[in-house]
Amino acid sequence: MILNTTLTRAWKAFTQNKRYLLLIVLFEFIFLFAATQVHLAFFMPSAEAATRAGEVMAEEVAKLPVSEIYQLESILVQNQEFMQAYRELLQHLGFFILSMLVIWMIFKAPVWYLAHKSILKKISLATSLLKFSLLSLFWFIVMCIVFTIYSVATGSTATVLPLMGSTAATFTVLLIFLIVLYFAQVSFALIPSQQTFKKTFVLGVKHARTILPAFIVNAIISFIVISLPFNWIKELPLLALAIILFITIPALAFTRLHIIIATWLKH
Repeated sequence: MILNTTLTRAWKAFTQNKRYLLLIVLFEFIFLFAATQVHLAFFMPSAEAATRAGEVMAEEVAKLPVSEIYQLESILVQNQEFMQAYRELLQHLGFFILSMLVIWMIFKAPVWYLAHKSILKKISLATSLLKFSLLSLFWFIVMCIVFTIYSVATGSTATVLPLMGSTAATFTVLLIFLIVLYFAQVSFALIPSQQTFKKTFVLGVKHARTILPAFIVNAIISFIVISLPFNWIKELPLLALAIILFITIPALAFTRLHIIIATWLKH
């Protein structure tokens, strides 16, 4: 099976390049610390604003009969208390997302460089960092466009964040996000090659039988190792930290090698 081949080669590359693991742990830990600070600075206030907006929204929903629920957005737009909370939510959420994008590009770029360095010995540091940053910015813009289309499709024309949405629309946008994430991973894996952007979609589709299984396995591994420390973070924070340093970060480093090898297998 191709999946056995990619997993075996990724594990071999991982075990043979453990000298890079300490640097990867360092960059990932700094990223985690910076993300925590951004979370406290912007995401927590946005959560509070969202709670206030949600309370006002619930009050207005209770007043409306089911047949007039379509008027909810126009009513909320005229509600001063709701709009104040909503503007605060957008402001804090905007700062949170942009700050996360910046620290992502600063600390994840060298991590991907080290992943490529584990497999391809000759790779330009400056080119790798620049390409990763540009690709990250591109996929961020794509995500914003998708979300905007979703907002308009759900009928939220007066507000940026959709206030109401159907299950089908939500499922569709989640599926699109997964597709975008898939091609984003392929593009990151192709950073050392020429014409990375052009080859992303060609290889992503043409060799999906090789790359997609690796992507799915990586998603499962990532979900498990990221969720694992949250089981202990309140009761035993030191144990949670140890899990992050010795299990979560190394496992994520392995998944990067895996997607790179799967992408380059027939390249």
